[in-house]
Amino acid sequence: MNRVDPTPGGRYLSEWRIRRGLTVAGLAMRSGLPEQLIADLETGREWVDQRRMLSAFATGLRLDPAELTGQPYKPCGSDHSTVHSLGWYARRHLARSLSADSAIREADREQLAVLVDGLQASDDAGDLVSAALKVPELLELAGSPQPGDAVRAAAHVSVGRLLRRLGYRDLAWGMLTQACPPVEARPVVLGEEIRLLLDMGQAELAIARSAQGEADIPAEVLLPLAVAHATLGQEAESERLLASAHEKAVDVQQRSQAASAGAFAAAERGAYHNVLDRAAGAVCLPAGDRSSLLVLTASARARLGLYGAAAEELAAAESIAPLHTRLDPLARELVGVIPVRAQEYAAVLDAMAARFGMR
Repeated sequence: MNRVDPTPGGRYLSEWRIRRGLTVAGLAMRSGLPEQLIADLETGREWVDQRRMLSAFATGLRLDPAELTGQPYKPCGSDHSTVHSLGWYARRHLARSLSADSAIREADREQLAVLVDGLQASDDAGDLVSAALKVPELLELAGSPQPGDAVRAAAHVSVGRLLRRLGYRDLAWGMLTQACPPVEARPVVLGEEIRLLLDMGQAELAIARSAQGEADIPAEVLLPLAVAHATLGQEAESERLLASAHEKAVDVQQRSQAASAGAFAAAERGAYHNVLDRAAGAVCLPAGDRSSLLVLTASARARLGLYGAAAEELAAAESIAPLHTRLDPLARELVGVIPVRAQEYAAVLDAMAARFGMR
């Protein structure tokens, strides 16, 4: 294949390599990845679809992985601008939290609980705008940290999860450190911490943070932990944790979540047929998670040369959760990948790229 425009990942990789004064060979030595892979990424013949690859490059360039994906993205349209404003509200909240009054009236507590439930439902549905609109009032009511307060803990975790999805990882970590959950809510916080550390390219820290007896680890922790092991190439341990999660699943949604995690783990080792097999078992997922899984399977199909199916699944993901998909780094990679490999889909993908704010 002749040289084509690189995907966003390839473009950022090239820019940062040059800024660091590194040759392709020098980056290969620092990252432990092949020179040919780097050259292919920078010339548009390859794309980034694995956390381990992104983490290795980020480590070699002394960066947060977000610098290689461009997150958080420049606002494109009023909906994206609304969601983008969360960064400002989160910074203000974190700055004010230590001096804020920690008292909270019972009526406020009930209102806060309603807002938390609404934010979680909107986020699960992939409706980032509705979720974002609840955040300012939610943070005002949540106030400063209060150890053992389950409602406040849920508020901080919900906002932290949303910030993580948008690429505000430092702010997401700040929110999680303020959660101060009661014992029974700790697994939810820990699971979100593991996901955040994975996004930050810190799989080893994610695993260390969850060290405890396996019998005590709930599914909220087992699933991201399995992906963390897969990211480090520890396939046997990843599979063991996934099997444990399947055994603990009590309904179709939990089994679907385990199947989805298995698909993401399989992607880390480049087992693309296995990605598709496992994704087929995820029959009951919230719309936001479903769209993320469709983006993953679109990438797997593209790897297998099934570009038409890849384009269809990417379009399906956007139809289910539009802004959620447009802010997914892998989706943005695929918008650049598919047209140069299947010209018949170029017009559709160019229109999608415009909606993504990439044109």
